[in-house]
Amino acid sequence: MSKLIIILLASIFSFKVHSHGGGLNKQGCHNNRKTGDYHCHRGNSSKQSKYPKSGAKSFANEDFFNLKLANHLGGRTEVFYKYDYNINGSTPRIASIRIDIVTDEYVIEGGLDKRSSLDSIQQAVFASTLTGKKPAVAIYDTNGFWGKYEHRIFSSAKKLGVKFFYVSGNQIKELN
Repeated sequence: MSKLIIILLASIFSFKVHSHGGGLNKQGCHNNRKTGDYHCHRGNSSKQSKYPKSGAKSFANEDFFNLKLANHLGGRTEVFYKYDYNINGSTPRIASIRIDIVTDEYVIEGGLDKRSSLDSIQQAVFASTLTGKKPAVAIYDTNGFWGKYEHRIFSSAKKLGVKFFYVSGNQIKELN
């Protein structure tokens, strides 16, 4: 009986030593905010723990790239701002907006090179009205080539005077 108790206690304590918090996503993965590494705890082999190379198929998510860009620019990720959307000015109606990256100068909305990133400029411009900072967008290349979504977002950002960051592999480019 004492051997069983010792085995159970050893199992519990060894699990505690090797586990850590960190807000896993639905794939069981997360970013290490200190090192920028993206890693998984549930054996999901479709995720990569290294920064993807340009042209290589990337399974890293938007959070991975946001953290890399924030670290490069000296910014913070996932910052929330509250705002009142009652146009009549009577009873406040409070909502909030989450900005991917905030630096001393910019509010940056980042997104993968997918259709879902087409609202990035609106998000950045709105955040800039709340903060007084300049709006910027970042597009993260996941397939190794400049595509139609990169082009649409870049063209719109250029026309509106919104800063545009393009992250491909280990390169971070400011294109306007």
